[in-house]
Amino acid sequence: MTEHPSTQFARPVEASPPAPGADGSRSRIALLLIVCAQFLIILDSSIVTVALPNIQHSLHFTAVGVQGVVTAYNVAFAGALILGGRVGDMVGRRRMFWIGMVAFALTSLLCGLAVNATMLIVARALQGFSAAVIAPTALALLTTTFPEGPVRNRAMSTFSVATVLGFVGGLVLSGPLVDWLGWPSVFYVAVPVGLVVAALAPRYVNPVPARRSRIDVLGAVLVTAAVAVIVIAPGQGATHGWASARFLLTLAAGLVLLGAFVLVETRAAEPLVRLGFFRVRTVRAANAVTLIGGAMNGAGYLLLTLYLQEVLHYTPIQAGLAVAPTGVANVLLGRVAGKLVTRFGVRTMMTVATAVGALSIAALALFLRPHQSYGVLVVPIVLMGMCFLMTTVSATIGAVAGVSNAEQGLAGGLRQTSLQLGIALGVAAFVSVAASRTASVSGGAHPMAADAALVSGFQVGLLALAAFALLAALIAWAGFRPARSRV
Repeated sequence: MTEHPSTQFARPVEASPPAPGADGSRSRIALLLIVCAQFLIILDSSIVTVALPNIQHSLHFTAVGVQGVVTAYNVAFAGALILGGRVGDMVGRRRMFWIGMVAFALTSLLCGLAVNATMLIVARALQGFSAAVIAPTALALLTTTFPEGPVRNRAMSTFSVATVLGFVGGLVLSGPLVDWLGWPSVFYVAVPVGLVVAALAPRYVNPVPARRSRIDVLGAVLVTAAVAVIVIAPGQGATHGWASARFLLTLAAGLVLLGAFVLVETRAAEPLVRLGFFRVRTVRAANAVTLIGGAMNGAGYLLLTLYLQEVLHYTPIQAGLAVAPTGVANVLLGRVAGKLVTRFGVRTMMTVATAVGALSIAALALFLRPHQSYGVLVVPIVLMGMCFLMTTVSATIGAVAGVSNAEQGLAGGLRQTSLQLGIALGVAAFVSVAASRTASVSGGAHPMAADAALVSGFQVGLLALAAFALLAALIAWAGFRPARSRV
C-alpha cells in the first residue's frame, strides 16, 4: 500500500501484509531500509571510541567517567532488546521500527548538541534504548518479508554484512570525522540517514498484523534490568579483578534478577517471553554461537587496533584504514554468503566459519612483532573479518529458522542480546587477559622492552580468544545435528 507523501512521517498503522506476489522492487527497497537501520545502530556502538579523548577534553569528563559514553549506550541497548522485540510482536513491528528510527535520529542529534557530561550520558542512554527498539524489529521485519529458504538467506547475508560493516565503519570513519569536523560529527552522521529511513518505512516496509495482548510490565522491567546488570559485570571484573566484590556482587545481582524474571514468566497469564521458546535446541545453539561470535568480533578488533596504535604507533586514522580491506572483502563475500548457507547448510557453514575464524585469530597472534610490516598482517586480518561475517550470517539464519511469525521479534531480540553480551564479555575478558600478561612480563623501562611486553600480552589475549572461538565450532556442530529418526 502506497501512502501519500504528506503522510510519510505520520505514525504508520499496521494492516494485513501484501499478497505473495508483491513487487520485487518494493521488497528490495524495504531490505535497503532495514539494512541501513542495522548499519546505523552498530556504527554508533563503535564510532564514538576514537572521539573519546576529544569528548573528555571538551565536556570535562574524568578519565574513567568518559567510558560512560560507551557504557550508557551499550547497557541501554543490550538491556532493552528483548523488550523491544516483544513489544514489536505485540503492537506492530513497522510501527515500532518507525518510532525507533525517529527516536534514534533525534537522540543522535541530542548527543551532538550535548554541552556537559550529564547531558551526553543521558542522551547516549536514550539513543541505546532507541536502538533496542530498532534492532529486533528490523530483523523480524526482514524474516517476515522474505520467506524461509534461499531468498531469506540472501537477505540475511546482506543484513549481516551491514552488521559487520557497521562495526568496521565506525573504526574507519571516526578518525577523519573527529579530525575534520569535531567530535559531535560522529553523532550527527546518523541524523539525516535515520530520518530518511523513517520517512520511507511506511511506504515500503510491509506491515505485519500485531498480536494484541497486555504487556507484562513486571517481566519487562526484570529482564531489562537483568540483562543491563549482566552486561555491566564483565567491565567490573576487568577493572577491579575477577575475584573482586564488585564483579561478584554485580554478577550475582544480574543472575538474581534473571531468576526473578523466569519465576514471574512461569506465573504470568500473558508472559513477555514464552519460556518454551528456549527449549528449541537450534535456537539455543545459534544464540550461543552468536555470543561467542560477538566476543570474537569485539575483542579481536579491539586487541588488533590497540596493537597497531600502542606498538606500531599508527594514528587512529591509520588504524582504521588498516581494517578497511576487511570491509571490502565482506562486501564481496556478502554477495555469496547466503548462497553458501543454502548450498551447504547452516551447520556446516557455521562450524567452518568459527573454526577457520579461530585459526585466523591464532595466526594473527603469532605474527605480532614489535616491528612488523602491515603486509604480513593483512591476510589474517581479512580472513578473520570474513569468518566473522560467515559466522554472523549462518548464526542469524539459524536463530530465526523455524520460529513462528508471531515470535520473530522475540527471536530477533534474543539474537541481538546474545551479540551484545558477547561483545561486552569478549572486550572485558580478553583485554583483561592481555593486560595481565603484559603486567606479568614487563620488567624494563626501555621502550623496546615495553613493546615486547605489550606484544606478549596481545598474543596471549588473541590466543585465548582463538581457543574460545573453537568452542563455537563444537556448539555449532552439535547443536545443529540432524534429528534422529524414531522407529
